[in-house]
Amino acid sequence: MRLGAALSLASVTAVSKPALADKPVELAPAELAAAQARTYPVPANVAFSSAISALQTLGYMDISASKDAGTISAQTEAKGKMIYNILWGVGKKKRTQKASILVEDNGGAQARVRLNLVEAESKSRGLFGTAFSDGKLVKVGEPYSAFFTALDAEVARRSAEAASTAAAPPAASAPTVDPAPAAAAPVTTAPSGN
Repeated sequence: MRLGAALSLASVTAVSKPALADKPVELAPAELAAAQARTYPVPANVAFSSAISALQTLGYMDISASKDAGTISAQTEAKGKMIYNILWGVGKKKRTQKASILVEDNGGAQARVRLNLVEAESKSRGLFGTAFSDGKLVKVGEPYSAFFTALDAEVARRSAEAASTAAAPPAASAPTVDPAPAAAAPVTTAPSGN
């Protein structure tokens, strides 16, 4: 009897371990800080517009930006569902991911881009009840890696465009001269034969 209980316990633990392996591993604070920021060899205005383009590529919506402050914020589309609680009744639950980006000069022609991602969950109780929101910092590396991969591609594209524009010699064109207005021909009228 003990052997049967031990085997069933072993099979339960064997089944539950792979389920835990699917959960992404959270980064240590030092690793998270490294995953959240990168320095680019481009001016801050190029990094700023590249960051907005990367957010759009990744499907973020409601993008708001302040070029003077160097901040950008955006969020993903809300994934919602109806919920039922025996105490509160019917309600709604939505999950979104919010991005906050700071782009700043890093000396010379370099820009530093820092990204914070927050997983926000908002719930409303009842159909017309109170609503509240909880948020927590995303501590897994994949979303940060996805953003910086898109940002790397966008910065590279813009840098290549700027380099090709700077390397191309200006087109030699002959100066355009407006021709002198032609002298107006005298107007003559024929005598009318009355």
